[in-house]
Amino acid sequence: MFTRLYPRLRLQISFADLIFSLFSGILKQDSQPPPILKQFQQGDKQVLVTLSVRTAFDLLLQALNLPPGSEVLMSAVNIRDMGEIVRRHGLVLVPIEIDFDTLKPDIQQLEALISPQSKILLVVHLFGTVIDIQPLLEVCQKHQILVIEDCAQAFCGESYCGDPQADVSLFSFGPIKSCTALGSAIASIKDSTLTEQMRQIEASYPQRSELWFYRRVLKYCGLKFLSIPLIYQQLIAVLLKLKLNPDTTINALTRGFSGGDLMAKIRYRPPQGMRQLLWHRLRSFDNLWFKNREAKARLLIANLSPEIVYPGNQTNFHSFWVFPILADNPDLLIQKLRENGFDATRGNTSLTHLQTQSENSGNYLTPEHLSEKIVYLPLSEALPDEEIVRLAQMVNSFLCKPIPA
Repeated sequence: MFTRLYPRLRLQISFADLIFSLFSGILKQDSQPPPILKQFQQGDKQVLVTLSVRTAFDLLLQALNLPPGSEVLMSAVNIRDMGEIVRRHGLVLVPIEIDFDTLKPDIQQLEALISPQSKILLVVHLFGTVIDIQPLLEVCQKHQILVIEDCAQAFCGESYCGDPQADVSLFSFGPIKSCTALGSAIASIKDSTLTEQMRQIEASYPQRSELWFYRRVLKYCGLKFLSIPLIYQQLIAVLLKLKLNPDTTINALTRGFSGGDLMAKIRYRPPQGMRQLLWHRLRSFDNLWFKNREAKARLLIANLSPEIVYPGNQTNFHSFWVFPILADNPDLLIQKLRENGFDATRGNTSLTHLQTQSENSGNYLTPEHLSEKIVYLPLSEALPDEEIVRLAQMVNSFLCKPIPA
């Protein structure tokens, strides 16, 4: 048994940033917005900081006040709560299948599903990819459909701050996201009137307390400590000894929103401490950090057998927020990797495949992929190169059949 276990996903925040948050209430703050904010405002867009991407999406739908029965076209692979928000507004969810290799929505299917009731397209950049949404914009502009891009998984510094032509771009800085502020989101909105309506609705919300945020910082200080590989190995050993499922336990601890009524949980303004941490993170991030993470992923890919498939393998832009692969026996692969010092995971229940009416047998990212085959490898910018090579060798030895002599 290895004495260290590389965690499935490292919290992308330093202890120094966490300590900054604990004392932010008594420290003098720089009131100037971070320089990167200008990139979120490209094309005269307005910026709104909210508690979460879910909060921003809900505010948008409230401000639009669409007639009941209006259709929201959505990437079929999506966050479960986004579909729930659509339904709670009395709108009809229309999923569009996603290509496995490019993670782009099927544009032919999109065109076929557009109806007079279609009002919004919500397109998701998955796993750290950034897809070219220009063809989608052209289709939607012809039908006067609002285009929202969900960039919650795609923040990668100054390399991408939203498409200037998208009506709304949403970026998440939740607990497990890149450049996390332990919560909050940025909505970049083209229509200034729509922005003001969203701002007025949000102003009626109660504000999360500073005590709530202080407790949150302490919680993630503890989780950051537990993610140190030597300590993390002991944590997993204890969970297994107690017959607790590591996936269920860790996902519950890192989930941005726990159970209960979704709308009641998201309809808050972010506390001032969280906004200060977001501004601090956006001032101090290093673009080279994202380049280093991508380089680590490219090293892993170079050492994986060509037989190993992963979604988004033909995307032009990938920052590798996470690295999923497909395995016919994912639980056994996870067990073997864990025995050799790598804590892979099946993921959590927030990402789902929305039911479609498609009868095509295209090369799509399917419900079966997400529920039965997907495994997220524990890749991070901190993983030593020699360990990345060893991880690839472990995956190859398990998934690749030996070539007959």
